Amino acid sequence: MIKSSNIRQSAPMLSTALAVMLVLCSCGQGQQPKAIGNKPQVAPRNEQAPYDGIDISSHQGFIDWAKVSSDKNIRFVYIKATEGATYRSPHYAHNLTQAHRHGLLVGSYHYLSPTSSIDEQFDNFSKFALPRIQDLVPMLDVETRGEWSRSQLIDSVEKFCHLTERLYGVQPMIYSTMGFYNKNLTPHFNNRHLYIGRYSNSEPEINWEGHYTIWQYSETGIIPGIDAYVDLCRYRKDGWIDEIMLPKNDSIND
Repeated sequence: MIKSSNIRQSAPMLSTALAVMLVLCSCGQGQQPKAIGNKPQVAPRNEQAPYDGIDISSHQGFIDWAKVSSDKNIRFVYIKATEGATYRSPHYAHNLTQAHRHGLLVGSYHYLSPTSSIDEQFDNFSKFALPRIQDLVPMLDVETRGEWSRSQLIDSVEKFCHLTERLYGVQPMIYSTMGFYNKNLTPHFNNRHLYIGRYSNSEPEINWEGHYTIWQYSETGIIPGIDAYVDLCRYRKDGWIDEIMLPKNDSIND
């Protein structure tokens, strides 16, 4: 499970200019994928790899990305950026910059809160996880509905998706655990990219003929450079990362 933060006040905020500068300065220092058209070239999948990527938050503390990148099974990482209307991860800028520097494909996610308006939450996310410094489509983490009804939750997720598409040019990936998704979100979002947590040897099963894109199969992974358990993820067998790459389009806003 991607964990919610216990911090309810915003961490000290890096300015937009600083966040961009940190990432841009790191570009070219690592082994970035080569661009083909508007997308980086993605190497073929290693079918024997036990996992293809990880997702992390401030719960993992300081991460040594040089060591993480030495694990050649890891091709991508999703990094928690924000939660609710005010929380911003204090480790986000470091993780984003260093993961890029060491050649990993990076995406950012927002943890949805049922206690804040969607407009405020999207504003928090979009001003921190800038479109031009992402490799992968944004991800929305949906694990609780609080006082919302099922229909209110669906409407809220749909509105966040609409705002994401308007700014980033793509629909976000939706993360949830298999049980929560099947109870609260299926089949409305079955045609979206789904990042599903199921800690089992069996793949996620999505009701109403749904299909996952990424399977988070373990929350107790051990990775060099991370001094805490980390979520391990596998891409589905008939797909690969290039389908969730964020287009590098000049029309996308900063």
